[in-house]
Amino acid sequence: MKSGDLVKYIGKTSFYRDRVGVVCKMRPEFALVYYAGAERQGRSLVDVRLCGLHPMSINELEVIVSDKFVPIV
Repeated sequence: MKSGDLVKYIGKTSFYRDRVGVVCKMRPEFALVYYAGAERQGRSLVDVRLCGLHPMSINELEVIVSDKFVPIV
């Protein structure tokens, strides 16, 4: 997992269930993820400096692989 990856939340928190976001910043034990439409909700409220980024454990995220997508024609 790296910055710029598209990720899906696979944890247990109902607010994030099945949400897809973009990893903006990586840390050794967590990632800061941007979820469109959830800027001032959920974990982004923990710290005003997060500016809409949600701190997520690496274990709660799954990288979405582009091989799984079918192009829309």
